[in-house]
Amino acid sequence: MRSVKKYLITAVIGLLAVGAIVWSKDLFAQTAPVTVFHILCDAFFAVGVVIFAAGVLVFSSNEGTFDIFVYGVSSFVDMFRKKSQKKYNTFYEYRESREDLKLPFGFLMLTGAVFIAVSLVMLYFYNLYK
Repeated sequence: MRSVKKYLITAVIGLLAVGAIVWSKDLFAQTAPVTVFHILCDAFFAVGVVIFAAGVLVFSSNEGTFDIFVYGVSSFVDMFRKKSQKKYNTFYEYRESREDLKLPFGFLMLTGAVFIAVSLVMLYFYNLYK
């Protein structure tokens, strides 16, 4: 149930974002099917790409892409503190401490891919009416 909860929360947030985009484009006032499918395709694709990109960002962070930047900035800031209490003396110690802090990312990528797939279905219908 706990893993399903992550998917549901992500999907609900995504659907709320799709609803906001659809509402801002005034979907319910449109009469032409081509315009309706255009708006739906754009909304689902935009939200899907953002969710999928968030998953890719978490994945790259888990792999240590940004570790050197975070360690460098924290070391730089520590230089200006009066009572500097460095947590990590070396970058290696910092990397070792980060091994336990990996975040899950698969639910973001899968939910984003589903939103993109829905946008492709809407694109298919858009092309039918075009």
